[in-house]
Amino acid sequence: MSAADATDTACQKVEYMVLPNDTLFAIASAYNVSMEAIQNYNGLASDVVYEGMPLIIPLCERLPTAGPTPTPTNPPPYAAPNLLLPADGAIFTAANDSITLQWAAVGTLRQNEAYAVTVEDITEGKGRKLTEYVSDTKFILPATFRPSDSMPHVLKWFVVPVRQIGSAIDGKPIYEPSGASSAARAFVWWSTGGAATTPTP
Repeated sequence: MSAADATDTACQKVEYMVLPNDTLFAIASAYNVSMEAIQNYNGLASDVVYEGMPLIIPLCERLPTAGPTPTPTNPPPYAAPNLLLPADGAIFTAANDSITLQWAAVGTLRQNEAYAVTVEDITEGKGRKLTEYVSDTKFILPATFRPSDSMPHVLKWFVVPVRQIGSAIDGKPIYEPSGASSAARAFVWWSTGGAATTPTP
């Protein structure tokens, strides 16, 4: 027995009788076998079949079935960032045009990840808040956020690792937390200088 004959013998096959209104395409689809395979096994010169025509369906020629698309899984969440500078309760005066906030890296951020840095003026009646997204482990608070009056302002800040999950209609990225939030710290910033009490976060 030749190798071709052995392969043909080993192939599982079923017999099929063509029904009214059957087409070779419909039969092939029903058995998940290509039309070409059925034509080859039955010596058909075309894809024309007729009612009552016997066919051999080679099940060993079944087409691969596509499996479900794997659902992407998010990596494990990052630990909370460890804030470094400024120290909790630090005091800054008018000589400080800007303040640099620093924290320790939580790991190597992926392309769609960042740190969300939130700074809030919790001085009574102020309520100013700023959130920026950076890939570095520092953020320079702009001079525009410096208090413009003569009273000391208490500013609270914290950092959260985030990942982008899409974009808003205006094109701005939409983020979700990808780790735990750092503990909050507070510092005092005022434009006239002088003594100030240590803030309570």
